[in-house]
Amino acid sequence: MNWFLPLLAAFGLGSVVTAFVQSGLTNRSKRLDRVFAEKQTAYIGLLEAYHRAAVESSDETSKLFAYWQMRCELVASEAVRDAVRRIVETNDDPKGRLQADSDLKVAMRADLGITK
Repeated sequence: MNWFLPLLAAFGLGSVVTAFVQSGLTNRSKRLDRVFAEKQTAYIGLLEAYHRAAVESSDETSKLFAYWQMRCELVASEAVRDAVRRIVETNDDPKGRLQADSDLKVAMRADLGITK
């Protein structure tokens, strides 16, 4: 504690507070960027696997979709997770599938903070 007061006197309280605020804002910005990148990667992977599973229905494409679905479970909002779950459940319901697709796009955009 004896070192703290001379430090404040040397640099000034305003400089110390400014340094702490800038550090906090920088860390917050980095964290938000990382979260966005993680979600973006998971969503792109899921959509590519979804497309591939629709084009070539095979065990491999089903496993790939399940992998990306699990990645999305880790980073996605509840709305995105629910839409993905409904896509899986509506495999034999074309009308339900269209609604789930639409809901997925809306939820992903909202989760990523992308406006229309």
